[in-house]
Amino acid sequence: MNNIHKRSLIAVPRNRRMLLQAPLMFLLVASGTCVAAEGDVQSNGPNEVAETNGASSTQSTPSTQPADAASVRAEVFGLATSGGAVKAIDEAKARPDIFSAFDFAQLEELSIRQQVRGGRDKARSMTSPDRFDGLDTALKAADSLDATMPVTPEYSPVRTSLAGDRTVAYAARGDMQKAVTTFETIPPDAEVSIDALAGAGDAYLYLNEPGKAGVAYQRALAQSKVAPSDPASRGFQYGAHTRPIDLREGLFWSYIDQGRAQDASTMIDEIGKSLPPADQVHPWDPANDDYLRYYRLRAQYLIYSGRTDEGIAELEKLEKQVPFNAEVRDAHAGAVSGQSHPRQAIAMYHATMTDHPDSVETLAGLGRASLTADDYATATKIDQTLDNTFPDNGSVRSFKRDYNAYRSPVMTTDVSFEHGNSALADNEFTSDTYLYSQPFGDNWRVFSHTFYGFADTDIGNISRTRTGVGADYRHGPLTLQGEATRSFGPDGRTGGRGSVTYNFDDYWTVTGSLDSDDNTLPWKAYVAHIWGRAANVDLTYRQNDRREFNLSYGVSRYSDTNLHQEISATGTQRVYTSANQQINVSLNVGTDSNTRQDAPYFSPRRDYSAAATVMHQLQLWKKGDMSLKQRIYVSGGAYNERGFGTSALWDARYEHQWTFKHDITLSYGIDVNSHAYDGQRERTETGYLSLNLPF
Repeated sequence: MNNIHKRSLIAVPRNRRMLLQAPLMFLLVASGTCVAAEGDVQSNGPNEVAETNGASSTQSTPSTQPADAASVRAEVFGLATSGGAVKAIDEAKARPDIFSAFDFAQLEELSIRQQVRGGRDKARSMTSPDRFDGLDTALKAADSLDATMPVTPEYSPVRTSLAGDRTVAYAARGDMQKAVTTFETIPPDAEVSIDALAGAGDAYLYLNEPGKAGVAYQRALAQSKVAPSDPASRGFQYGAHTRPIDLREGLFWSYIDQGRAQDASTMIDEIGKSLPPADQVHPWDPANDDYLRYYRLRAQYLIYSGRTDEGIAELEKLEKQVPFNAEVRDAHAGAVSGQSHPRQAIAMYHATMTDHPDSVETLAGLGRASLTADDYATATKIDQTLDNTFPDNGSVRSFKRDYNAYRSPVMTTDVSFEHGNSALADNEFTSDTYLYSQPFGDNWRVFSHTFYGFADTDIGNISRTRTGVGADYRHGPLTLQGEATRSFGPDGRTGGRGSVTYNFDDYWTVTGSLDSDDNTLPWKAYVAHIWGRAANVDLTYRQNDRREFNLSYGVSRYSDTNLHQEISATGTQRVYTSANQQINVSLNVGTDSNTRQDAPYFSPRRDYSAAATVMHQLQLWKKGDMSLKQRIYVSGGAYNERGFGTSALWDARYEHQWTFKHDITLSYGIDVNSHAYDGQRERTETGYLSLNLPF
């Protein structure tokens, strides 16, 4: 699979969800001792909550001001660490005799920390363009405080805390590179808040650095099990705290993005073990949603590890239990799209949007499925709707990446060199290159096309160059391509080529093509100044990404009056799938015929072939969207040529496929095969390379 994108099979991690509900912690401070109690709080912003908590704390203190400075400091810092930093600063300003500039810097940082957490909650709960206003305000305050602090060792802890605040803020507003850059300024041995570590993990994951993301999540998980030395980390601090299940989910996706299937499975088990017994969970408990997340992740792991039908069945079961849950429905639609059924997935996304019209993840999923189904007008509308409002959202990022790849100019090239098949050519080299423009009018591209080939044979050498310009139109189920061409040399011809493809649904596809100056004639035909016209029809049934059948018919009329016909049928079935491996078995049967046997090129009256192929694919390396796959093909069968009897044929191929950033793919390999022509066995060695390069 070419750059399958895992994100099409998964729902969105915690850091990418737009709506969030969580219990908030109040911290009551008395004589410097902190005691936590749970309660629900609703507020319009961080300052409002800070002032409310500040007022509450003030009411709990004696009406007379403490006489000693130590008690005043304990009260003010206790107020700041319990969510009332704004009020605490006001209290400190009233006693400048006992609060130093360093104390005020600490209090200002605690206030900024509250603003960041509040701004993050606002960004997650809103879909309007002003959703980052709170975060931007907090970042400006952080810059202002940083600029006013002396550059001395005494202020290092405050600067470290500010860097953590900035990391959280940048990650929450989608400035992932800034989040990572800021996080990496923090000394390795410095204490960092769990929220900052989680923000760094989210940013690394977003930037295709799953290994570094895993380190950040693991550090945060370890830190969540011990009491922090920073009193502010034990305090209320306005905004939802990062929970261990959030960290474990992030760590799960970091393992998935590294191809570490067993570690991902272990993390799923850890999430299950961390949940309370199901019979002790009430409908209003956060654990109720945690169980839903656990079952969703477990189903998605089954899909990722190759047990697709089981995973989809688990998601369908969840849908019956929570029929209006957008995350489960999005995961189901993404899995269906990954099964080569984008049109069915589009219908599912539309159904989800009926109940969740503001779901950004559903809209992004619909955009990706629309691109797969060649519904570019819908994808363009979705891109315009999303605009730059959700740079923090992982689903939007995946859609934008795919959409930008579609909007890019693209170059594709296929190169091969073959040696040893003297019946066709002793040596031959071919390259076939297309350069596509950016799309215009959503559906149109123009392109240039250049074919070059060279061969040396026992009757002479030949080179062939053919260039063309054309247009490509894709709209939903219909794809059209037309090209005007010119071949060069003493046998140069002006001609054309065209094709039409129609997808009846997610299963059936038919393709027809015509070519007035075919590039696929035997090389000895070109040496003899023979050219040909060709027509082909292909019918494909694709049940899913694991099973496919193809029937093909081709006919060519050569200039020497020879009529060449070929019919072939191929069926492919995947027989084994795991997280990192696949095994496919294919069966191909075919027959060719020619009306002339007195030709200077290989032209049997009738031949037949049947071969079985086993393909093993192993993922050698994976890092986010980038990967390296190894494929080994082994084929064996029989070939019968009328008048020469039946002989064995075999083929072995070794291939690598790289997927780089920006949907750049590179494949190369070597192939060795043995085949009899007119009763003479030939062995051929071939090297090949294929490149897809969006600019």
